[in-house]
Amino acid sequence: MNTLKLQEKDFIAKGGERSCYLHPQDNTKLIKVVYTQTDSKEQNKLEHIYMNYLQKQNTDLSQVAKYYGEVNTNHGYGLVYEKIQDYDGQDTKSLRYYIWKQLIPRAIQIQLIHELKRYLSKNSILFVDTSLTNIFCKKIDADNYKLIIIDGLGAKRMGIKFWLYLHCKIYTKYKIFRQWQKFMQMYKKDTDKIDAGITHIRRF
Repeated sequence: MNTLKLQEKDFIAKGGERSCYLHPQDNTKLIKVVYTQTDSKEQNKLEHIYMNYLQKQNTDLSQVAKYYGEVNTNHGYGLVYEKIQDYDGQDTKSLRYYIWKQLIPRAIQIQLIHELKRYLSKNSILFVDTSLTNIFCKKIDADNYKLIIIDGLGAKRMGIKFWLYLHCKIYTKYKIFRQWQKFMQMYKKDTDKIDAGITHIRRF
């Protein structure tokens, strides 16, 4: 596998464990590389296993960023994903951005969130890192939106729990339910702040 050179101009954002770069040879794709020196070095490996598992199960991935596979880069081992864009070619914003900018009525937010919940449950997709910034709100036309998960799938670390996620449907269903409760707590926390008149947060 050839090494792909990532440059500073390709850098998009940094999360808690990984950096995200625009693919230097294809601006419709992104590359995630780990920058920390902790156990999180396994995050890309774990995510690769989980995405391959979903693909082999012929899972409906219509609300998950498309995964293209692995790549070697000058910053280490990376994963290649589609870059989510709106119908008009503009970069898609996170759900949290739309919530805090109040660009979508609260009732529509709830409708989209319920649709995502049904999708995850129906397809047994485990969304573990339930940050509002890990969900993008894609404009599919001038008046309609679709939520797309761009990060946080599978598990946070290797181990028996991850094995169970792949082999025990009952356990996976339970975990999906529990993580969704955490997501809704995060959503409520943000909307409560907005309703209280708070207008500034550090990260969209």
